[in-house]
Amino acid sequence: MSKNILVIAAHPDDELLGLGGTLKKLIKKGYKVISVIMALGRKEEAHHIKKFVENANKHIGIEKVICLDYPNLEMESFALHTINKKIEALIKEYQPSMVFTHHYGDVNRDHQVTYQAVLTAVRPLPGTPSIDLICFETVSSSEWSQQTDDKTFKPNYFVEITDEIEDKIEALHHYDVEMRDFPHPRSYDGVRYLARVRGMTVGVPYAEAFEITRKIWR
Repeated sequence: MSKNILVIAAHPDDELLGLGGTLKKLIKKGYKVISVIMALGRKEEAHHIKKFVENANKHIGIEKVICLDYPNLEMESFALHTINKKIEALIKEYQPSMVFTHHYGDVNRDHQVTYQAVLTAVRPLPGTPSIDLICFETVSSSEWSQQTDDKTFKPNYFVEITDEIEDKIEALHHYDVEMRDFPHPRSYDGVRYLARVRGMTVGVPYAEAFEITRKIWR
């Protein structure tokens, strides 16, 4: 089984907000994580955000970051099949056993487009290696969507990150320009409190929650 894992996120900081602790845990277990950032993020931060991306990811042990440089909040203006092709090329190059991406019900349109593109790119074709597809939640997007059966984030897979929570918070400090003051959910306290809630759901101090789209027992 491939030891490569792709996390495909729409914007800088989404990858760590959603699963920074889990990525740290996977790296400690010998997996190689590659971060793919689809869009540039806010225009006022575009001139220096890539340095923040590099430093934040390196803080938790991710050495390879790929930025596709789509304009922020304009991904839906591109033909979906052209986005699919770029992701398919990365799938072919890195042969991951697992891909993490946004939840399909997120309120942010770039998140939705990213999910749709990834879902197509990792489709289980005969004769190709199987790939687990797992959705993460993104504070200030997943919980702000319509709370209906088809839109609500429905966690069914939890990862304890008690030993990794401080690494996650410290890494997010490299994205300080993207963080907000509490009670905004995209605040340091907000991230920590969500990890507490997800943890107590499964009886541990801190956890990250996911919704499985496809998981294959090999």
